[in-house]
Amino acid sequence: MNNIEKIQKLRVAFQSILRADYISIDDIQQLAQLDDYYVDYFNNIPKVLQDQDSFISGRRGTGKTSLLMRCYYECLKTVSSKISKRSSIFNDKKVLPLYIDLSQCKDIFEKEDEKNIEHNFIIYLVKELKEQLAIMFEQSKMRIFKEDTSKMPEFDFIAQALIEGITIKREVTAQELTQKESMRDGMAIALSPEKLGVSTNIEEGFEAETVKTISETTNFNVQELLSALGAIRRNSKIDSIYVFIDEFSDLSDIEQKEFTTLLKKLLGSKNNIFFKVGTITDRYDFGEKIIIGRDIFPIFLDLNDFAEKYGGIVTALKQLDDFTVSLISKRLEAYCSDIVLNSVFDENINEIITRITREAMGVPRTIGMILQNALIQTELSGKKTNITITDINVGIQETRKIYFSQFQGAVKKRIIPAFYMDMWNSILNRALVEKNKNKKEIKPSSHFMLDPLRKKYMNVFCENFLIHFLEESRASKYGGNYLLFSIDYGICVENNILFAEEKDEFTPARFIYDNTIAQYDCYFVEEQLKSYKCPKCERIYKEEEVAQAKVKRCFECDEKLIEIVHREVPMTEGNYTEVEVKILGLIGSLSEEEAMSASEIGDAIGCTWQKVSNWCSKVLGKQELINVKKIGGKNHYFDKE
Repeated sequence: MNNIEKIQKLRVAFQSILRADYISIDDIQQLAQLDDYYVDYFNNIPKVLQDQDSFISGRRGTGKTSLLMRCYYECLKTVSSKISKRSSIFNDKKVLPLYIDLSQCKDIFEKEDEKNIEHNFIIYLVKELKEQLAIMFEQSKMRIFKEDTSKMPEFDFIAQALIEGITIKREVTAQELTQKESMRDGMAIALSPEKLGVSTNIEEGFEAETVKTISETTNFNVQELLSALGAIRRNSKIDSIYVFIDEFSDLSDIEQKEFTTLLKKLLGSKNNIFFKVGTITDRYDFGEKIIIGRDIFPIFLDLNDFAEKYGGIVTALKQLDDFTVSLISKRLEAYCSDIVLNSVFDENINEIITRITREAMGVPRTIGMILQNALIQTELSGKKTNITITDINVGIQETRKIYFSQFQGAVKKRIIPAFYMDMWNSILNRALVEKNKNKKEIKPSSHFMLDPLRKKYMNVFCENFLIHFLEESRASKYGGNYLLFSIDYGICVENNILFAEEKDEFTPARFIYDNTIAQYDCYFVEEQLKSYKCPKCERIYKEEEVAQAKVKRCFECDEKLIEIVHREVPMTEGNYTEVEVKILGLIGSLSEEEAMSASEIGDAIGCTWQKVSNWCSKVLGKQELINVKKIGGKNHYFDKE
């Protein structure tokens, strides 16, 4: 194999790590390949494939869609006549899967009232069910169905109901009081005392008459759908139906609220129909009616959850090194079986894996981006056959630039408040100060701790991979439990900040950054509610906690509290989802010379090119927030300013 062939094969293998939405749910061969190379290092598949409603939560790129599709295929093994491979999880159990991508059916929210959303979603669900059944089974040869689905009365019932609605007939029996009066034409009129407001006391001249009427209303009820699906399940000898709903966080806040109302009706079905919902960390809201842990159960994919399982971030990072090796090795086996891991990298393979892991922090898509950019650097050399540490360093820096550009552009476009840039600079400057405190040698200063009350302050940074949330409860050497974060590894390298590897390097009290972050409290206190802060320990109190005291003092330090005044932040109008913020943010950072196509932006963000193209043409272009130019017949996008 020559170098060109090797690089071409590696390019395909590395690109497959970027996103699972390259995979078509309609292509069983692609799903089978996913089954071959998928690495379930943290044993998430059995968690999802339980007879209970659940949601999968993780940052963009952590593998939510891959996990849902992999579980979908595991269900297919139990029912599809096109798949000979047996399920290692279900054994003899039969589970019928259905996959729905909410980002591809947002037209269900084009309605006049909430009932239309319910009706539109059911139409889409049934359409997908019929289409996916056609893909699962050979025509008229179904392992689980004794007869063609078109002959099932339940399917006819659903289809007809969607067109005409379900006609509900009620016989209404009522007592009417009538008064007959002589008319010129000999007709008699009946006057209803209710309509005329007549007293219920029967007066002379009125007579009671029993009247029976038939009342008809047309409606389609979610419970009717679930009952019909349950009948299909029982008649087909299926044990369960799993509905995988992806991209919930691609819905706006209003759309999430509306869909949650519908989801509440779907959860807890007595028909063995279970829902699995994919969400982005801190970008989902199930409302007050759906109780997490009762109505729906969480499955977390973020690093802090893994760190807790392995007893801390130090041990978890060592496990992530193994995960990185497993992920890359499996892709090589699937796409270029004649290339082994040792022949991809140079002799410093252990250091290369460590650096990739520190930058990715458990996010598979980041691993794919690093490898892709490193491979490009290898190609530029012309003579090298293996990826070197230098190439990996370039890959890390290019990946970091993409993530930071998304953040920087979103701040520029005012869809992320400007104070976040100030807060980011405060964190980075504090880390640089801590780095230089020891004049004899540079000490690690990549990690920092915060009071749990300030957790939401870091959400935007974590979402954009500038900061990583590592542990929920890390004890400081000097007492107290704090949230543990780390600055992105690539940013640390760029600023000559050593990355901490042992707990003694990040648990000293000097890495508690509350006194640095406290100046931004005013942006996070609740509007129209007074809040107070202790100037010594930085603890925040709501007004009701100290309302009874004339002189408000800290319960811990006895210092006199100071009032926090809420500050308004200028924002671009619009209810943007997480992916929309990143798309506009990235485009907002591009000059005309740097203009990117929809597919290039999709790869960088972690979404489909269709999502980028539609939103740019239908929203951003019309609002004149971006510029568009044609290059090679394709639209390329860059900043308006």
